Amino acid sequence: MEMQYDRLVGLTYECVLDEANWLPLLTELICASGRQQGALLFWDQTESGALASEINLCDPGAIETYNREFCTIDPSKGFMLHRPVGHWYHDRDEYGPQRIARDPYYQEFQRPNGMHNVSCLKLNEQANCGVYLSVLTSLGARYPDTQEQTLLTRLSEHLTRAARMFGRIDEMRQQLAHRDLLLDRLPTSLWLLEGNARVLYANQAARQRLGQRAGLFHEVFGRLHCRQHDSRLQALVRQAAPRAGKAKAGWLPLDDGSGQELLVTPVPAEASFNQPFQRPLVLLALLDAHRQSGLLGDLFGLTPAEQRLGALLVRGLTPEHCADQLGTSINTVRSQLRALFRKTNTSRQAELVSLLVRLGHR
Repeated sequence: MEMQYDRLVGLTYECVLDEANWLPLLTELICASGRQQGALLFWDQTESGALASEINLCDPGAIETYNREFCTIDPSKGFMLHRPVGHWYHDRDEYGPQRIARDPYYQEFQRPNGMHNVSCLKLNEQANCGVYLSVLTSLGARYPDTQEQTLLTRLSEHLTRAARMFGRIDEMRQQLAHRDLLLDRLPTSLWLLEGNARVLYANQAARQRLGQRAGLFHEVFGRLHCRQHDSRLQALVRQAAPRAGKAKAGWLPLDDGSGQELLVTPVPAEASFNQPFQRPLVLLALLDAHRQSGLLGDLFGLTPAEQRLGALLVRGLTPEHCADQLGTSINTVRSQLRALFRKTNTSRQAELVSLLVRLGHR
């Protein structure tokens, strides 16, 4: 029995990192505890019943019927709702054979589906929901003996701890998936690097760039490199996450006519979103001036001609020089400038340029 107990404890903690291990655990648990069926249930405690999960060892038709019709009248809820986590409920002991014999739930659902007695453990509980483990004897099977009941009691602490750990890790997985979803929607390429340029994270736009044949960026043994400006990039990364001294941000124009620039930003070890790593890191962003210009055009409803004028003004050109660059008359430039003032709710050229710079127009 001790070897069996130790094996069940080991299986229990294997569930923490891999949801697929719950079913093998359930299989061995029902056998070791003198049961024949079992299921994990998720209970929205603001509603009237539980739902059996796909992690079960019951007839599929019975699970479907339970979730559709009988979960709302399962008498176990009255015993489990305010029950502390880690305490088993045994229907024969607490509900009693006489009430079981008269209860419509047992007569119309459990008996027709070959189920007899149920034991249930609240594994985990949050504000409005709970996770439960139910193990059942089948009709005609003997009732579990004292040793088998004791095994369940001994395992309850490990089962609840594993469920709590699994829930926390699953919550972290969901947070990471949500973060990835948001960052992958950004058109800007983003990398999170260590001070030696080792890549810890890259969003979808960055991964696509790395996948380009003969592209500007590539990885060597997990470290990010830039084909044309690698020495400068590595220096900026080391500057942003130095072994000693103050971290400094950096800026690297690519000078290839693409209008792209690299922003290299320190991420302090104490930053709230750096808690998983807790060491200085570097955020690398590839900014595309053409894309930024397009976004500003969408934001303010600018025409392509107005966007081109705005880009020249940001570079410090006067309206007269802008007219020369654009090959148009000074009157046309002044007309476009008035349109820019109106659409951006500014009144002076300096104010307009300041706004465009703050919003990333380069």
